[in-house]
Amino acid sequence: MYQPNLRYKSNGVPLVSNVELDTIGERLVVDFLNPAPLVPSEIDIDRFVLKYLNMKQDFQYLSHCGVYLGVTIFQATNSLPVYIPEKNSADYVAEDANTVVIDSSLDAPEAEHRYRFTMGHEGSHGILHPSYFLSTIGSAERDETGIYVRCRSDFKISKITGLNKSYSMSDSMRVEQQANRLASAILMPKSMVKLILARRPYNGKLQWVYEAMYRISEIFNVSPEAAFYRLKELEIIPECVEQPR
Repeated sequence: MYQPNLRYKSNGVPLVSNVELDTIGERLVVDFLNPAPLVPSEIDIDRFVLKYLNMKQDFQYLSHCGVYLGVTIFQATNSLPVYIPEKNSADYVAEDANTVVIDSSLDAPEAEHRYRFTMGHEGSHGILHPSYFLSTIGSAERDETGIYVRCRSDFKISKITGLNKSYSMSDSMRVEQQANRLASAILMPKSMVKLILARRPYNGKLQWVYEAMYRISEIFNVSPEAAFYRLKELEIIPECVEQPR
């Protein structure tokens, strides 16, 4: 498995730029596919996380209202809070270290795009952030036996992942942004995206954006929103362009 050579802040947060995250994602995908296909295609994110990263997976209702989409378990816990629909009550479950827990609402065909991005996001935490969550008291969810991070559904990729501006972020926001960016880079590798668009470069028209967005969405099996913000991340379209409806 490819191991990125990262620099860290004193608290374990990686010091890594968006461009570097794109490169890391590219190298991970090349090493995972070995060799990379000549034709851009969907990344098998389940196999990437479960076989290549050697992480485990579980499904639980992480809340009663869908506020959490995924959890990355860094240290085994006996008391991950979950919701039990049959009892209409909260409970606690045990989870092993190095486990991705996905909200059960995403285990449905209509939630495939969100499921795939969530798997990529949680797997990215597993790649980038063990040093942060295992070393920083207060930066991770903790109980007597475990450390994990719960990722909220309201942390939108449209708010932070697709933009290249320099923002003043807390460390907790920074690690979420990094996980989003690496997930995008794995699901939609930079070289593959540019290859798809090489024969017909951006012409300044919204129709081009609409067609490119849906073409990327279809090829990589991601949401049109994720594809649109990937175009912005890679500076293929200007930041001021609004998503076509």
